[in-house]
Amino acid sequence: MSNDRRSQLIEQLYGLHPKLIDLSLGRVERFLADLGNPHLSLPPVIHVAGTNGKGSTIAALRAILETHGKTCHVATSPHLVHINERIILAGSEIEDEALADLIEECLASNKGQDITFFEMMVCITFLAFSRVPADFCLLETGLGGRLDATNVIPKPAATIITTISMDHQDFLGHTLKDIAAEKAGIMKPGVPCIIGWQTDEAKAADIEDSFLSKSLSTDAPLHRYGAEWSVAPDTDHFRFRDTAVHYDLPYPSLVGTHQIYNTGAAIEALRVIPDFELDAQKLSTAMGQIHWPARLQKLAHGAFNGILKDGWELWLDGGHNDSAGTVLAQQIDRWNAEKHAKPVHVILGMLTRKNPVDFIKPYVSKIASVTCIPVPSEESGFQPPDLAKVIEPLSDAPVMQAESVQHAIKSLQKSYDKNGRILVTGSLYLAGHVLKTA
Repeated sequence: MSNDRRSQLIEQLYGLHPKLIDLSLGRVERFLADLGNPHLSLPPVIHVAGTNGKGSTIAALRAILETHGKTCHVATSPHLVHINERIILAGSEIEDEALADLIEECLASNKGQDITFFEMMVCITFLAFSRVPADFCLLETGLGGRLDATNVIPKPAATIITTISMDHQDFLGHTLKDIAAEKAGIMKPGVPCIIGWQTDEAKAADIEDSFLSKSLSTDAPLHRYGAEWSVAPDTDHFRFRDTAVHYDLPYPSLVGTHQIYNTGAAIEALRVIPDFELDAQKLSTAMGQIHWPARLQKLAHGAFNGILKDGWELWLDGGHNDSAGTVLAQQIDRWNAEKHAKPVHVILGMLTRKNPVDFIKPYVSKIASVTCIPVPSEESGFQPPDLAKVIEPLSDAPVMQAESVQHAIKSLQKSYDKNGRILVTGSLYLAGHVLKTA
């Protein structure tokens, strides 16, 4: 099958609804019923919502389960390089022909009725999952919770809510408490909900009240970070503890201390699921097998057709909001504290619906330069002069502009004698472009 057929079918999905985002459950429920309700024939589901850390948490869940000999369906979004990434069937990415056949089947069944692209992809994903056996289904929400298209599973095995931050305010509310309430909409009666690590700002906004209120109204037991479970970093390992067990574990293979919080949420979720028992040795092994691209990912030397010179490093992170900026600040502090520290140069591309000030403010004083670039093929991206104008008042370091990642790398290596660390960040769409090019 040629990619042209798949691409043409995907284009048809975008044409079924005038809006890319239109939060509702009605269209999904209608179409799932037309398909025979495949979402009711899935293996045990772990449903993950939150602003930051959803994908990393699912990556940890998958690594732990697979190390224990379990097979997993995995649904995530958005994709970075190609759409097949969104559907993992029993451990393997869906093949082009199988995906095209499913899209064609669903387009025919839908008969042109109103449904968004994401809603249709969720239905396609559930249909695929219902036809292939697996032990678990790991399901990531889109941008919401209560009205997210994934929120049709009546009784998941567990739910997880990761870090809450300011993002998608036009759809989820303009306060952290409102956003938390929307995310809490994935809680279900009698289903344990694991609450992940939260920022001081989120705690000060009393987001726990949103969680407690929803928990009481649905009778969903809460397992909160800092109360029912916790993690703590140590020199060469981290400690996980809940009310019944404790583990001393190697650090996850994903870079950044913050990843122990995402991993801890995954561990606690598997701890509370009936009929599943964690093995301490297998759990330790799983820590080295967690993979999730574009989250503080070091790209191989020689990326971008060999333009990266010896001694320089190229890193990639899809972060784009205030919490992601805080995480990057922590990692940059660790880099800067190294004995032979390299200056950190940020290549920044962002969409106009994001807030560059909130994202870069936590770490702008810690870096050697910022180079503003466009996000390729994104009409809603900042143009470099406009982004630079926003960043310049915040930075004592040089703020430059370039037309692409490649040109920015070449310019930095020409302008600075000392080998540096280059961090490309600000957008998952930009991260996808980098991965496709590298």
